[in-house]
Formats: sequence, structure tokens, C-alpha cells
Amino acid sequence: MSRLLLLSGGLDSTALAAMVRPEHCLGIDYGQVAADAEHRAAREVARELDLPFVHLNMPASALAAGLMSRDADTTSAVGVTAPEWWPFRNQLLITIAAAWGVTRGFHEVLLGTVASDGTRHADGTAEFRIAIDQLLSLQEGGMHVSAPASGLTTDELLTRSQVPEHVLAWTHSCHRANLPCANCPGCVKRSESLHRAGLLQ
Repeated sequence: MSRLLLLSGGLDSTALAAMVRPEHCLGIDYGQVAADAEHRAAREVARELDLPFVHLNMPASALAAGLMSRDADTTSAVGVTAPEWWPFRNQLLITIAAAWGVTRGFHEVLLGTVASDGTRHADGTAEFRIAIDQLLSLQEGGMHVSAPASGLTTDELLTRSQVPEHVLAWTHSCHRANLPCANCPGCVKRSESLHRAGLLQ
């Protein structure tokens, strides 16, 4: 089965790339404020791991909300508590990846979802993945979705993948900017996960 990994250039998708060695990686600029840094990170991670990589520019900033957009105050109206929430983000990215992959011989979209994602976002849960997998499988091409690291924490994934430190050095996790802010949920998670995995003193 030919697998296509959604590679953002963050810790989780980078470690997953090192662990499962997918046939191809795909990065998507959907209008997030850190798009340039994510593109650079994903491109260099794929190069370091010797994995094929393609970057798509599919701007959807008109749909944006939360820290990853230019308007961080738009989540309160719908009662969302995670500040980085972007409406239907995973559904959008999975759909784009599947649409790109189905005509190129791919059969499965891989997600860098880890255990903590299911506690923060509805589209990080097993229920969501089951539903979108069933939806894709009903359509032409019979695509599937999986998240091989969904039962692991980020630090467990880092340890199990044995991703080299020089590859991790390229990763970018900041939700707010192309240079790490050190305070957003993405930056804090990155620092804490690296500490727990013994990769940051």
C-alpha cells in the first residue's frame, strides 16, 4: 500500500516520518501564519530523511480562526477552549491530501496525530478518524486514513522513532510566527516533549 504522510515539519509528523518511512510526504500552506517556517522545516526534514516531498499552496485564510490565523479572537463565539483551533482543519488537510494522492496511486493518508491531540481537538479523536476514513473509503479510489502514533505521547514517539537530533533541529512548532515565540501551545509542547525524551537539557 502506498502511503502519503501529511508532513507539517513539527515534532510529531517528523518523528512519524522517521519511524514509518512513508512512500511520499506532503506539506500544505493553507494560510497559517507560520506557513513559511513549516514549509522550510518539512522540506528539510524530508531531505534529511531521504523521503520524496511535495508542497501545495492551498490558501484558506478566509476560513481561519485561532492562534494559527491572523485573528486569534474568533474562537470564543463557538465555545472552543484550545487557542490554536482552526475550523475543520484536519478535515480540510486530509481532504486535500486524499484528493492530491488518489490520482497519483496513493491509498492511505498518514496523520501525525498523538495521544494528547484527542483531548484537545475533536478532529484528533479516534471517532473522527474512523468517520473520515469511512467517508474517504466510500469515494473513488477507496482512500484510507490512519494515525500510527495515535496511542503514543510525543516523547514516546520521539524515543521510538529514533529520529536523529540533527533532523529535529529543523522542526518548527510555533502557532504564532515563523520564528518561535516560546509561549504558544506548540512551542511549549515542543520544549516539554524534548525535555521528557531527554533531547533538550
